[in-house]
Amino acid sequence: MEYYPVAVNVKGAQVLVVGAGKVAGRKVTGLLKSKAKVTVIAPKVTAALERLAKKGKLSWLNRKVKKSDVAKARIVIAATNDTLTNKKVSSWSVRRGVLVNIVDNSTLSTFISPAVFKQRNAVIAINSNGRDPKLSRDLKNFLKEHWDEFLSYRAGL
Repeated sequence: MEYYPVAVNVKGAQVLVVGAGKVAGRKVTGLLKSKAKVTVIAPKVTAALERLAKKGKLSWLNRKVKKSDVAKARIVIAATNDTLTNKKVSSWSVRRGVLVNIVDNSTLSTFISPAVFKQRNAVIAINSNGRDPKLSRDLKNFLKEHWDEFLSYRAGL
């Protein structure tokens, strides 16, 4: 096992998300649900992220990321399609000791984000040590689809 599984309390923590496409949007949604203070840096954002910025739910910096941006963050997530930008963000974060996740490259990350779903009082997080994100996603979906069956089994114990 390369990654030690933990759940991090990000309530009130400054989290930087670099990039603003669909993947970044999913990350932002989860972070906001966890009450993180989210800053998105990207020249363009999805309509959904723009609405969240206009409502004051997150900060959007309409520009490219700078080295100094990571200094303000407790956690950094890079979800761009620009390999060079992702490498820079990783390097800047690692040098400052800031937790960083490059969504499509676990080797540049100091943490990985599991596939997650919530049902009632349970939070189920699944990861494949960064090697097979599709396996994590598919297992999450399988468990989600069979959750009621599991509860029936559990009630019979």
